[in-house]
Parts: sequence; structure tokens; C-alpha cells
Amino acid sequence: MIHISTTTKLMIALLLPITTIAQVSETVTINSGYTNQTFYSMANATISTIDNTDWDLGFQISGFEAAILINSKNNVKLFKANKDASEWSTMTAADTTGMYNYELLNNEAHMFNGAFNTTADTSDMFDLGWGEYDLGSHAVLGDSIYFIRLNNNAVKKIWIESLINATYNFRIADLDGSNEIQRSLQKLSYPAKNFGYYSIANDQFLDREPTKDSWDLCFQQYVDHFINYKVTGVLTNDSVQSVKAYPVNDVTTATDAGYGYSFDNNLIGYDWKSFNGSTFVIEDSVAYFVIDKNNHKWKMVFTGFGGSANGNFYFDKYDMGPLSVLENNSIEAIALYPNPATGNSQLVINSDNATTVTVDVTDLNGRLVSSFDKKVNGLNNITIPSESFVKGIYIVKINSGKQLQQLKLVVQ
Repeated sequence: MIHISTTTKLMIALLLPITTIAQVSETVTINSGYTNQTFYSMANATISTIDNTDWDLGFQISGFEAAILINSKNNVKLFKANKDASEWSTMTAADTTGMYNYELLNNEAHMFNGAFNTTADTSDMFDLGWGEYDLGSHAVLGDSIYFIRLNNNAVKKIWIESLINATYNFRIADLDGSNEIQRSLQKLSYPAKNFGYYSIANDQFLDREPTKDSWDLCFQQYVDHFINYKVTGVLTNDSVQSVKAYPVNDVTTATDAGYGYSFDNNLIGYDWKSFNGSTFVIEDSVAYFVIDKNNHKWKMVFTGFGGSANGNFYFDKYDMGPLSVLENNSIEAIALYPNPATGNSQLVINSDNATTVTVDVTDLNGRLVSSFDKKVNGLNNITIPSESFVKGIYIVKINSGKQLQQLKLVVQ
């Protein structure tokens, strides 16, 4: 037997590599006055920084919700006119009386819930706010008129006429009907993007975003719809998960153990900082964890904020590595049939390992109509009780806790 002295053991220990978590100090800017918007990848840092004051409307390209955003950063405001499409040609400036009582805001917690969608009748699953989904033609037909106030304080009327064959059609005019324009935005012109954009002021379509799978976070100024006030913070991309760990004793060693991740896009948000009258103070004992588009885990600890003078966000980023085998169990939705369905549907998914998934079925207004857990391993056939659903369109969500997939189901 070979005996190793304590001194030798200590020397060996000192020579062995020490396992540490990679940490990088980052600065992301949206420039002075918060004029820009910066798309950021946890793995690859800043993807693009673009002007955030050159657009007025954003039209959803991917997904099913047909969301339409307004640019609150650019001081665009939207109001419900309480008029239907048949009244478009007879409206006058007098109809704006009391319009400020009906302001509509984007919901930054859910990026595909724009200001135009918030007028939806929650009792009607086919109502998308600005229009009604037609089950036969699979088109959305616009039935509502809105007032929109632009950055120059000009007020116009706007009617989103339809979404047909992947094309949004809309009209904008002065309140007396003059200067009317009709425009169309084609989804196919913005491949692999979340939104396509339009400037009313410049009558211009804009391709602004990087591809939807290339970024995880967006640094920008926006209006918080809960307080109707302009704030500056961080929003996550669709399908990116995040969680706030608070309070923690040491942010450098903090973990996400015991915290539940969320898909809400505003979980990081803006309240990691406060203003004391002269400078911004960063909240201590707070760490954020992000699971990016590639199922890689990161920790963010904010260290400073430059305010409107430079628009800089300062933070430390820790590479926590890819999700473990257990965390990263791949769930693949292979098929959902029959679709359209007149009875029950079958969901076929494949799981690399034994796990439990939650299957939620919601209507297009986000109302939960069915939810259940299912143990899966390998190839699995799961019954969706669509026979009990009313006719319409539903979103089937398969959530493994670390991975979310969504499928559209039509019930006839």
C-alpha cells in the first residue's frame, strides 16, 4: 500500500482544476433617452440594437393569437371607439368625446396579447378583440373601430379589416374620413419573426426584429399595463423561462432550487431597481435565472443602471450549464389527430425518459377548458376530451416543467 502524506495531498489538491461557474460582466445599452430596443442572446450577447421610435403597429407573425401591438414607447395610444365596422364611413370628430375613458394597452406579461386584442368578449371564444374568427373560412374578420393617437398627437380612426390567407388588411383615416389609406401586411414577408411592423406616420412597413429563435431577452422602455406608466426593463422572448430568487444571502452562490419558473414575459421586468431622487439603486439579495431557447440555464445579477443619460444596463451573467438529463428530458409532440375533430382527439408525444407532463387546453381567449397530468415514457397516445368542447379553436399546451409546446386544435 502506498501512503501519501498530508502535504502531498494538499499539493495535489492545489494542482487539480477547480470547478467554477463561468461569470461575465455585461453592459447592454438602449442609448440615451431609451430610444432603442436591444435584442439579447444569453449565449451570444447582443444580437441587435434598433430604433424603437420608428413604428406604430406590430402585427403577430408566428402563433395563433393574431395579436396587434401599439408602440407605447413612441407614445402611441389606442382607444375603443365603441363603433362597429358598419359605422366606419359615418364617424366624425364628435365621436371622440370621452374616448380617454377607453384606453387600451398591450399586456407585456404575454407578448401575444396586444392592445387591439384586449376588447375581446371573454364569453365568445371566437372574438379576438379587433375581429371575429370564422370557423368556416379560417379568417378573422374585423368588426371593431378604434381611435389611435400618434406621437405627434394626431388622432385617427383605424379599422383592422381582416386576417385572410396570412395577410392583415387594415384602414386608417382622419376622423372626418379624409386621407384614408388601405394597407396589407403579409406574414410571409417576415419569415421566422415574432412581429412585422408598420409606421403610420411614414406609411412604411418595417422588418425590425432578429429571427425569433436567435434571442432570449429584450431590453427596452414600455408601458406597464398594471400602472399605465412608462418603465424601462427587460422582457423575455416567447418560450423563454425565468424566475426571481429572493431573498438570497449571496447572489454569487444563489441557485434556483425551490423556485418555480414562469413563461410570463415580464417576470424580470423593471423593479430590480428604484430611483432615490438622485440615482438608481439596485435591489440587493436578488438573482434571476433564465432558461434560454436552447434549454441552457443562466443566472443574471443586476449591478447597475445608467438611466436615461446613457440607457445602460449592467449585470453579471453566470453560465449554469445545460439542463441536466432529468431537467432536459426532451418531449416531442408528434401528432394531434383528428384535426379538425368532431369527437375526441389523440395527442401523440415522445419522451426520452419517464416523466410527468401537464396537458392544458385553452380557448383563444386563454380560458382553461381542460387540464390533466399524464405520466409518459417513450411513445405515448393521450386522449384529448374534445368531444365535450364547443365548436371552435383551442390551444393544446404540453408542459414538462422545463419545456412547453403548443398545438392548435379545431373542433367542429
